[in-house]
Amino acid sequence: MPMRVTADDVARAAGVSRAMVSRAFTPGASISVRKREHVHRVAQTLGYRPNLIARGLTGQRTGLIAVVVGEISRPYEAWLLEHLVKALSAHGYQPLLLAVEGANLTEMLDHALAYQVDGAIVAAGSVSREIADRCRASGAPLVLIGRVLDQGGIDAVCCDNREGMRLLAARLAGQGRRRLAWLGGTPDTFSDQERDQALEAALLDHGLTLTARRRGDFSQASGVEEGGWLLDAGLDLDAILCANDAMALGVLDAAAQRGIHVPDALAVTGFDDIPAAALGRCALTTIRNPVNETAQAALRLLNARLQTPGLAAQVVRVDVALIERISA
Repeated sequence: MPMRVTADDVARAAGVSRAMVSRAFTPGASISVRKREHVHRVAQTLGYRPNLIARGLTGQRTGLIAVVVGEISRPYEAWLLEHLVKALSAHGYQPLLLAVEGANLTEMLDHALAYQVDGAIVAAGSVSREIADRCRASGAPLVLIGRVLDQGGIDAVCCDNREGMRLLAARLAGQGRRRLAWLGGTPDTFSDQERDQALEAALLDHGLTLTARRRGDFSQASGVEEGGWLLDAGLDLDAILCANDAMALGVLDAAAQRGIHVPDALAVTGFDDIPAAALGRCALTTIRNPVNETAQAALRLLNARLQTPGLAAQVVRVDVALIERISA
């Protein structure tokens, strides 16, 4: 098995000191363009790659950003991850992907901090004050996506859940829908809590209340199961609002299995506007939760925190929009 090429090997081959090799691979270090290019050419010939972990141990930036996500098999999470990775790469960062599925978020972030990451973007799990303080103590900025800590003090990006539910409630009320059900997601999820509370308040503005409630796990399969329960319960529903698009697509499947015509007999709405929402025989009326804007906002917060650690924490609320399609 071939030995790994080291900085000492590059120094000998290039006829320079080891310190010169280090400067050649350190952005902003004092070294002439000609010398830097020479060292890089020799390193490329030898197959050398700088050790980012070792760089972090010397207090230099590694360029690594931990990206902590939930179940990437779910459409919205995968879609968001795609845009996050593109945004980070375009700005010269290297994303270190950590999937929380079946793992403890605190352990995941501890693992990431051991790699001397420059920062962390967390779009999964319940982030506690302990986790936030641990990141801060390490010098690695933390940016949250899709949740805002009650205690404040942490940069976060989240869509305007309240406005989204107001728009959906107004559309359904305007169509004369009166017997509505809510299909929520997992109860400890920030977005689910905000959307649930906002929906109740918005319906009251139209003199309406929910006829029924069920809870899934944000998956399409749970939409089929829980949507089927709602449709079989004899509630005479004329609308089902879902906490995300995946569950709404499942409800559409459940309605089709029972021969229930959407939208004449039943309106169905989602939230997120994933690509699949526009496909199929019954395109989904939903709220656009823009992933590109979310990824770019998270990157701006991260850059600002890296450049000025003492900045006051910011919460960015990304604008949403009602996307009107066939289902409602």
